[in-house]
Order: sequence, then C-alpha cells, then structure tokens
Amino acid sequence: MTDVLELGADGWLRDGLSWQPDEPFYAVLGDPIAHSLSPSMQNAGLKERELDHLYLPVRITAGQLRQLKNSPHGEFLAGFNVTAPLKEAVSALCDGRTDQARDLGAVNTVRVENGKWLGHNTDSGGCLTVLSQAWPEDGVPDEAVVLGAGGSGRAAVDALVRWEVPRIVVQNRSAAGRQRMKQWLNARGLAGKVLVQELPTSAPGIPTCKKVWVCCLSGGVPLGSFLPESAGNEPALLLDLRYGSQRPQEDGPKDFLFSDGLPVLMMQGGLSFAWWFGPPVPWQAMRTALD
Repeated sequence: MTDVLELGADGWLRDGLSWQPDEPFYAVLGDPIAHSLSPSMQNAGLKERELDHLYLPVRITAGQLRQLKNSPHGEFLAGFNVTAPLKEAVSALCDGRTDQARDLGAVNTVRVENGKWLGHNTDSGGCLTVLSQAWPEDGVPDEAVVLGAGGSGRAAVDALVRWEVPRIVVQNRSAAGRQRMKQWLNARGLAGKVLVQELPTSAPGIPTCKKVWVCCLSGGVPLGSFLPESAGNEPALLLDLRYGSQRPQEDGPKDFLFSDGLPVLMMQGGLSFAWWFGPPVPWQAMRTALD
C-alpha cells in the first residue's frame, strides 16, 4: 500500500514525507491499515462520478483521534471511514450521530461539516444484504453465532435481529468484552433475545439445524476450534468479515457455504459513498476495483 498518511507533530506525513493537502480529501482510518482495499474501491467510485477528491489510507491510533479532530491539519479532511478497533472511539468523539450509529455505539463513516464530526454506521446494512443474498433458502436460519463482541459484532447482531433470526448467540474471549455486549443488549432491549457466551475451547458438534456464523474476530485470529468440522445435513453459512491478509490461511468446515468480507466491504463502502455524495452510487466501478 502506497500513499499512507500519518499525523505527525507538525502535520501530515505521506509515505514519511511532509504533505499539505490543497483540497478536501477523504480517508480510511485504522491501525493496521495497509490491508485495506477501501482506497482502491472509493477512488474508483470518485473517478466514475468525476469527483475531484483523493481517498487515502491513514494509519492512526485511538490515542491520536482527538489530536486529529482538534488539529488544524485536519481542516481538509472532509469525511472518512473507520476500521476496527477504532469504531467505538470515533463514535465517542462525534458531535452528532445518526440513529443507526447511536444504536450500535460504533461509527464506521464520518462526514465532516464545519469541523464537526457527524457519525454514521453502514456495517449493519452491508452485513444484512450479504447474509440474505448468500443464504441458499427463502427463509432465515434457525440460529446464528457471532464470533466477537466489538463494534463489528454489534453490527452483526443488529443485522441478524433485522433479518429476524430467532436464536442468536454471541461468543467472545474476554469477560470485559462479553460484559460490554450484555450492557449494549440491555440498552437495546435485546437481552432476552441474544445469548452471550465465552468462545469455545474445542470444536462444537455438527449442527442439527439451519445455522449461520459471522466472524468478527481480529485479523490473523484462526477460527480453528470455534467452528464444527462439517455442516451436517442442514445448510450452514460462514461469513468472515475479514479479507486478504487479515484472514488466516486455513480450511473451513466441510460443506459450509462461505463468504469473506469483500462483499460486505463493497456494500458498506457504497452506502458510505452515498452518505457523502448522494446518489447514484457507482456500484459497478467499485465492484470492478475490488475484483
């Protein structure tokens, strides 16, 4: 990945060299950020719509976000996407949030207006679209398991609730993460509909019902013991929100349907594009850039 921005003590650094933007630009914020395909996708959309903006990757830590917001060097930053694990931290710094972002307590898209950060979340909508398209039957699964309890995990739960999956289980390694998920579920009135558990230490049994898994774990974490060895006699789908180098090289369960995170990236990226620039969304150009 080239053209990576960082916020130094005296301003922007672009590939390590001092850089001063002369027009509004857009970005994706994260750490790490080199794996992100958002710049390729969004720049293709900007070109198709003949919008004269750059979209650049920005490597930034949670501790630098307030500096970015308050610094005069952020003056030309007109909007940005946010990757894990910064979505909750950005949400806390927003001056305003859409209902979707407020409900999820996480922001993946920001529009900057007069120095104010206006937060939105397109993760749930993108996840729901991909799940419903990838599922092989007209109905919904009997059960869904969400691996991970961060901002992406909340978006996955929200998508599954909207899809009307009757039984939803969230599994997370840390007790603190499970407690935060429970608090969010209580606030949303979902505590009775969603079960929160510790991640399994050995592979679960072959499913006996129609089931979907959504992986919201950090990049590089193998799924290993978190999934059964095979699908059994009923449809089973794994949606891994990671893609590229973030996904470990491992074989998935036998007879599982599978999707990585690229279709979700395209859907949430297109929804972000629409929130910044309005319709039409250049879907074909963005899809071609990812392909």
